Amino acid sequence: MIEIKNLSFSYSSNQKVLKNVSLDIKRGEWVSVLGHNGSGKSTLAKLLIGLLEANEGEIIVDGLTMNMKNLGDIRKKVGIVFQNPDNQFIGVTVRHDIAFGLENQMMDSKEMEEKVLEYAKVVSMENFLEHAPHHLSGGQKQRVALAGILAMEQDIIILDEATSMLDPQGTNEIVELIKRLNKERNKTVITITHDLAFAGLSDRLFVLKQGELILQGIPQEVFKEVDLLKSSNLEVPQALSVYNHFKNKKAPKALLEALWEFNSKM
Repeated sequence: MIEIKNLSFSYSSNQKVLKNVSLDIKRGEWVSVLGHNGSGKSTLAKLLIGLLEANEGEIIVDGLTMNMKNLGDIRKKVGIVFQNPDNQFIGVTVRHDIAFGLENQMMDSKEMEEKVLEYAKVVSMENFLEHAPHHLSGGQKQRVALAGILAMEQDIIILDEATSMLDPQGTNEIVELIKRLNKERNKTVITITHDLAFAGLSDRLFVLKQGELILQGIPQEVFKEVDLLKSSNLEVPQALSVYNHFKNKKAPKALLEALWEFNSKM
C-alpha cells in the first residue's frame, strides 16, 4: 500500500530530520511508527500526506508516486487525525464537521446526510451530532475527527499521537475503534506514537531515532531490544519488562503467551 524509499528531509540546510528512511506498509495492516520527540515520526506523517516535500527519496502510495501531479489523488486515499483534533475542527456542530469534506466534494445533500449519520454511528457519536465539537471530551473529539476522515472513504488513516492527550478510558475507546476500522473495514492504519504499550497492539513497528530507522518488525521482535529502545528515550512498560525477563529465562511457552496477552490488554 505504501512504499518509502531512501527518504530524507530537512527543515534547514544543516540538519536532516529524516535520513535515508526506507520501509513498506501492506494493505490492511496496522503499523506504529515509534520515536521520542525529535525522532522525525511526525515529519514522516506530514510527508505521507504531502504537507511537506521530501528533499531526497520517494514515496509511493497505492502505486502513485508522491508529486504535485498525483497529490490530489493521493489525498483521496490518505487521511490524518492530528494530536490535537481541535486544530482541524471546522464546523460549529459535530454534524457540520463530519460533513465538511463531503460539502467540498459537492455531494448531494441527501446522500451527504446519509453518510454523516453512517460514519457517526461507526464511531458511536450519532447522539452528539448537534453538539459543538470543542465541548466534547478528548476521546469524543478524536472520534469525531476520525468520522470526518472516514466519511471521505479514504483507505489509509494516519493518527498522529492520537492517545497522548487522553485519559485511560479515552485511550481504550480509540484502541477499540482502530481495531474495528482495521479488521472490519480493512483500513490501513498508521499510528504515530511514543507509547510502547499502545504500539504493541499493532501488527508491525518501525522505530525512529534522530531521523534514522533503527528497528522494525512485529512487536515481540522489537520489544526484545530493550537497550536500544531505552537509548531512544522510549519507556518500556512494566508489563513488557516482566515479559522480557521471563523470556530471557526461557520460561514455558504458556506462561509467555499469558504475559503477552496480559500486556496487550494494558
